[in-house]
Amino acid sequence: MEPMNKDIVIRGQQIYLRPITVEDTEMVVRWRNMPVVVKNFIYRKPVSCEDHENWLKNKVFKGLVHQFIVCRNEDQLPMGSVYLQNFEEEHRKAESGIYLGEAQAYGKGIGTEAIHLMAGYAFETLGMHKLAARVLAYNTASRRLHEKTGYVQEAYLKDELFLDGQYEDLVMFGAINPRG
Repeated sequence: MEPMNKDIVIRGQQIYLRPITVEDTEMVVRWRNMPVVVKNFIYRKPVSCEDHENWLKNKVFKGLVHQFIVCRNEDQLPMGSVYLQNFEEEHRKAESGIYLGEAQAYGKGIGTEAIHLMAGYAFETLGMHKLAARVLAYNTASRRLHEKTGYVQEAYLKDELFLDGQYEDLVMFGAINPRG
């Protein structure tokens, strides 16, 4: 996959998505290390600024990940991030992910709108046929969010991951491009 256009801004009703930058590092590291975010991630190790900068250099800037910062329209306040990774160009598939790092983003439809905008980008701009999402089974908010945005549960994997000393179930979701 080619690196994403650094000038792209995807506008919605209450938010917009802008490409992640090196200047976002401290904010993103703060979000990724918040207990409320970590508990819903498969990758649980603490993230340092150096780790994040390596992620940008080796994944985002090479086009292996397309990552955006979710910002409120009203005041440009960054609220979280959405991304596409694990591209399978031959099959026109990718995996989507989201995390919100600001408490004022919860319960306001920001996650739902961010997933809609990211799916539109994946389907219309990148020409993806299918998006996948992995959600820990106990994360009912994320499961509802994906269902509201057109994802369908495709698999329920029992004891799939060993996290924090116990096995956890994983739910696989998929969304198909409505235009083929």
